[in-house]
Amino acid sequence: MSKIQFLFILLFFTLLNELTASSRLAFSRPGNMIRIPDISYKAKDNLFTVNASSEYLSSNRRGTGFSINTLTKSGYLYAISLVKPVEPISSTEFGFHFQKNILEYGDFRIDAGIQDLILRQGTETLNADGLDTKGLSFFSIISTAKSFNDFSISTHLGFGTGKINEDSHLFNTNPDQNIGVFLGFNFTTPFLIKNGGLDFITEFDGQGLNIGLSLPILTSTNINLSITNFENLGSFATEDKQGNEYKDLADKAPSLSFGMEISIPKLFDPDEVIDEDKPLGDGIYSKTDSSILFYDPICTDIVENLRDSIKVSGHIIKNLTDYNNMLMHNEAMLIDSTRKNLLKEQSSLINQNQAMRHLSRSLRFFYDEEYRNALSEVNLAIELNPDLAIAYGRRGSIYYKLGDNRRATLNWNVALQLDPEFTEIYDMLEAADQNRLTPVKLEKIGVK
Repeated sequence: MSKIQFLFILLFFTLLNELTASSRLAFSRPGNMIRIPDISYKAKDNLFTVNASSEYLSSNRRGTGFSINTLTKSGYLYAISLVKPVEPISSTEFGFHFQKNILEYGDFRIDAGIQDLILRQGTETLNADGLDTKGLSFFSIISTAKSFNDFSISTHLGFGTGKINEDSHLFNTNPDQNIGVFLGFNFTTPFLIKNGGLDFITEFDGQGLNIGLSLPILTSTNINLSITNFENLGSFATEDKQGNEYKDLADKAPSLSFGMEISIPKLFDPDEVIDEDKPLGDGIYSKTDSSILFYDPICTDIVENLRDSIKVSGHIIKNLTDYNNMLMHNEAMLIDSTRKNLLKEQSSLINQNQAMRHLSRSLRFFYDEEYRNALSEVNLAIELNPDLAIAYGRRGSIYYKLGDNRRATLNWNVALQLDPEFTEIYDMLEAADQNRLTPVKLEKIGVK
């Protein structure tokens, strides 16, 4: 154990042993605020939290309080407190506090509870000992928490009765049970962020303004400082003054307080059943209670570096996956294009075969001098394959036999355009111009 840790523990037990200004002592109730109830968003990570605090009104007027609280898995918060108030003199108050979450939606929460069920002993005031229910506090509170960059702020708005609404430094055996409204802000800064961040606290408890701060000296240990009834700070410790400046203790006298808060984190949850086959959320630490790392800052840094490396690796894997999907898409497009070309070639081959069959039939009709039937078959062949030069050559010969020299010449020219090396067509054109076309020439182009 280091010397610093030893001094902190010694200070804590010193505060505890001096439990000797009002019942609602600063930092003596569950939560992170000064005198008002609140909802702690960190309580669920702790097994229990211990507070010890002292409040000074003058050199001979002070009170010290001690409290311990815990939050159950079902949302019930239980706390006990031990306070030695200024009045009644020499008395000790043992209090019980209860709080329950009613609604939770994101960062929005509503709680209700009871505080200050007090058992008082050691007082010299008549009928003051025993169970005191006159200052019993019923309350309801609405809280929100927002984060931006490295800062966060929680807001607590509610109403309450009993000592929450009115808690005088002067003892009153019959306090009024009125309902009052309270409001508080807890602003967390990135200063000492590794220990949780420095908190600035401001609250209005229904009677006065309280300000304070919570300084995290360790991850689980905070030093709390505050000034209550800040608006009356000019009349602080009037009982220590002389002459005309002397005044007795006022019910709303300002006070200076300091204390210590120690949180014991949950190392594990024995009721939690871990499914080994179930993926652990978005990362390997999603089911790990990171509070165990707070005992060694080096471990925290290593885990953060590993977490960043895992995020970078995740981005790289995502980019590679997207690139692989693009390649698969291109491959699918190439396969589709190849299939189209293959189908086109197969279709062209089928058309070619059908065209040749029609040409064969046209040749048979031409031999039988059935020129009209031969012409129909040639036309069908050209429809199936418009680029077949021999089909146009044969249609020209059929038109010549039918006595249509103009169409015959036109089809022969088309055949030459498709096949310039079709030399027999040149002979047919020359013979047609000289009117000396003979059956021998027709045979050379496959028509007799």
